[in-house]
Order: sequence, then structure tokens, then C-alpha cells
Amino acid sequence: MKQLSLFQKMVASIVLLLLLVMALYTYFYYVSEQVVREEVHSRNLSRLEVTMNRLEADIWQLSQFLIALSIDSDVDKLRNIELMSPYEAVVNKDAVQQKLLLYQQLSNMLVDVSVYLPDGERTISTMPQVPEQPRALSPSWTYVDAGPHNDHAKPYFIQHFQYPSQGKPVGNNVVIEARLYAESIRAHLLSLESSGEETALFYNKDHHAIVSAGNHEAVIEKFNQHGGNQREGMFTYEEDDNEYVVTYVQSPSLGWALIDVVPMEKVLEPIKTTRLWFYVTVAMLLLFGVAAAWLLYTQIHRPIDRLKDGILAFKGADYSVRMKVPKQKEFAIAMNGFNEMAEQIQTLIEQVLAEKIRSQEASLKLLQAQIDPHFLYNCLFYIKNMAKVNNTNAVEAMALHLGDYFRYRVKVEEEKTTIAEEINLVENFLAIHALRKRRLHYDIAVPDEMKTITIPRLIIQPIVENAIVHAIENIEGDGYIQITGEISGDNICRLTVENNGPKLGVGKLNQLQRMLEEDVLSESYGMRNVHQRLRQTFAGRSGLVLSESELGGLKVEILFEQEVV
Repeated sequence: MKQLSLFQKMVASIVLLLLLVMALYTYFYYVSEQVVREEVHSRNLSRLEVTMNRLEADIWQLSQFLIALSIDSDVDKLRNIELMSPYEAVVNKDAVQQKLLLYQQLSNMLVDVSVYLPDGERTISTMPQVPEQPRALSPSWTYVDAGPHNDHAKPYFIQHFQYPSQGKPVGNNVVIEARLYAESIRAHLLSLESSGEETALFYNKDHHAIVSAGNHEAVIEKFNQHGGNQREGMFTYEEDDNEYVVTYVQSPSLGWALIDVVPMEKVLEPIKTTRLWFYVTVAMLLLFGVAAAWLLYTQIHRPIDRLKDGILAFKGADYSVRMKVPKQKEFAIAMNGFNEMAEQIQTLIEQVLAEKIRSQEASLKLLQAQIDPHFLYNCLFYIKNMAKVNNTNAVEAMALHLGDYFRYRVKVEEEKTTIAEEINLVENFLAIHALRKRRLHYDIAVPDEMKTITIPRLIIQPIVENAIVHAIENIEGDGYIQITGEISGDNICRLTVENNGPKLGVGKLNQLQRMLEEDVLSESYGMRNVHQRLRQTFAGRSGLVLSESELGGLKVEILFEQEVV
């Protein structure tokens, strides 16, 4: 699984943090909205109750005035006004008139009070136009809407009192009438609407609603649907995707409901505005966080990443790697130091490598040029002895093989050759030893497709020489050396040199294998030289592999990865 970069981790952390903040804010917003809703319900109900109590107090005050008026002495005299002199009647009526006008001026509501005399013809009233005698009395408040049955242009509530107000009447009765006009109710409604966000109305299902302004048919319809039979209550409804809270209180005196309508959108608008600004702030913080993360990524993470890649590349033997120096002073110092260090190390490695190559070339040329004096002496001594006995064939064969052998060995200017030329050198070398030692036998079987492969010089001959010196010469009887070659399916070329010399134990084989990797002089110097040159020339598993041969002696496998030409 691919790891996230520092920038991705920072952005993910910022997003998660902001999501957590948004989740908490959403919860707090929900709680706040519920608290506001409950507060709106409680506040509206309290305001309605205060308004209704004030209205009821005014109505009760009016009722008390009517009661007091019904038992007033001047009103009581009106029962026998026909027995008074004209002057007394005028004085009495004027006294009652002044009392009515005084109350009208002192009342908090817009009212008119009329007193109907027992003769049915005379009336004392605060109204500019004297009303007609009532056909029927209303002992409780009754609403009279504007219309043909209204002797006044304004709708009003009406109530009648008779004298005596309690008990059975004695003689002619005086009827007192009070009219409470709808404008007084509208004044109370306007006090509820003072905030500008609410609307109020006074409603009874049998009459038209009293409203300050506007059309409230939807509210009335919802109110009728919810019943509104309780003393007070609250419900909500939606219209045109807007939510409205309706609170109502019933009037015990008038039998009407005082209804208050509050649009929740207006009430919650400050909270929603705060929420909008919060989301805008969160978006700005997200952008700022991403920008800060990107700045941190480009100014810190990328230089660190380039520094890490440079170190890994340098660790992977890419000594030519150099870093682009950034503008930041901190990383500029580090990367300049790395570049200087890499350059110095590369120079040292190149110098050491060049010295090692020169050393290997010198070793190879020394190996090629060196002539074993004992080997040459023995060959010349053999030629001398064969010449004495006139064995010209043996002399000719030794001379030819010896000449071909040394002609190849002294070509120190060439570092590469083919397997075919190497095999030819080994055949001359083995033929020389076979002439001197009749008990030496050998067999070479290398496929033709391998003979064209290019390899370093003197790869096989030192192995064969090692087999003769350390194996064949140490046994009694015939010696046998077998050289084979093959190309495996994984593109590994294998040349095998086996002998029937003394058997080597596992410990000795492991010791010889370890000596191939060591840089010390030993009796296996020729084999170690071959092993090291194979490792440096070819890749992978190239080198010498030692094991026990089925012939009894040592088996040396020369391995190298090489494309077949």
C-alpha cells in the first residue's frame, strides 16, 4: 500500500480537524436552535398572557364602572324622571352625562356608554349620535360586526346592565349599555407587533378576525384545524417553505382568542447568519490550511525528500548524484555539504577503482608474461632426450605445442578472447603435459555455440594447471581431466573442469571457497585471480564454484552470465 506524503497527511489532518469542529458546531447549532425555539414559545406565551391580562383588566374595569353606574344615585333618579320638574330632569341628566364622559376620558380603551331611560324615548350617551333603544339585551359581551345590523360604522363588543343589577327589578328599569370598539383591541395587537417580526390577531370562529393589518386567512385556517379549544396553546405550520409558530390565549370575558404568529426564519436569522459566517470561516481556514500545508510541503518536505533520494541513490552506488540547491539557507547548507561530500567520495572511488584496474591489468599481464622456469626446463629437457633417441615425432609435437602455448601467453596487449582460443591454449597445455607424462589423459567437450563467446584471457588454463599441480601429480596411476561446457536456460554459461585427484573433504572445499573471496597470497592465487576477474567482468552469480567431482577429485565450475552471440 502506497504511503501518504507529508502534504497529504497534513491536508487530511486539517480536514479531519475541521470536520470535527463542524460536527461540534452543528450539534451546538442544533442545541441553540432548540433553546431559541423553546425561548420563543415561552416568551410568546408570556407576552400573550401579559397582553391578555391587560385587556382583561381593562374589560373588568369597564364592567365595574357599569356596575357602579347602575347603582349610582343619579342613575337611580332617572327611574322617576317623569316626576321631576324640567329643571331637575335637565340637571340630573347632565350629572349622569358628565360621569359618562369622565369615565370615557379616563378609560384605557375606546368605549361608549349609553343610559336608556325607562320611557324608551330618552337616552343619555357619550356617542355623538344617540343610539336607538336596544331590542334585545346582552348580559354578556357580544360582538357586533360592521354591517346592516350595526348602527355604527365601527365593529364593537356590547354589554347591557339593568337597575337593580341584582335581584328582581322594582318598577321601571334603567338600561346601561357599554360599547367596546375593535380599535381598542387593535391597540393591544399593535403592542404585540412592536418588534416588527410578529403579527397578531383577535379571533372568534363565528366572526371576522380583528387584525391590525394584512391577510391572515392561512393562520385562521391552521388555527381552526388545530382546534384552539384550550385555554392557551401553541402549534407550528409551514407555508412557502417558511415555518411559523402560532401561540394563542383565550379571553375568558370575550370568548375570543388572542393569536400571535412568529416567523421562525426571522427569529433564527441571526443564528443562521452566524452559521453562514462560521462555514465561510471554516472554508477560509481550510484554504489557509491547505496553503500552509502546501508551503510546508514545498519548502520543507520536498527538500528533505530530495535529500533522502540523494542519500538512497548514493547508497545504491550512484556516486554521480548531485542535488539542486534550494533558496532556503538551512537546506542550501545541507545540500551543498552533500554535493561536496559526494564529489569528494566519487573522486576517491574513481581513483581507487582506477588504481585497482591498473593493478588487475598489471597482475593479468604478469600472469600472462610469467614463464614457469621448471615447466620450460622440463619441456626443453624432453625435447633433448627425444632428439637423442631420434624420436622426431615427439620432438616436433612438443615444439609445436610449446610454441603455440607461449605465443598465446605472451600476447599481453589483449585482455579479451573467445572460449575457442582459451580451449586451444588448454589443449596445447594438456598436450605438453601428456607428452611428458604418459599417464595423463584428458577430454574436452565444449558446444560450438559457446566457443564464440567473449571472455577474459587466461580463465580456464589456471584452473587446469591447478588440477595438474595439486591433484594429478599427487596420485599414483593414470590421471584424468575432463572439461565440459553448457548454457543453461537462465542464460548462465558454465565451463566445468574436473579431475580424478585426491578426494577433498567438505571442510577443505569450504576453506578453498572462502579463499577465493580473500585478498591474500596463497597457493590458490591463480584461481582467486580468475574468480575476482569474473566477478568484475560479469554480473549476477558469476565466479568459481567448488564442489566434489564424481571422478573423485575437485570440480571447478566457471560461471558467467553472458548473452550468446
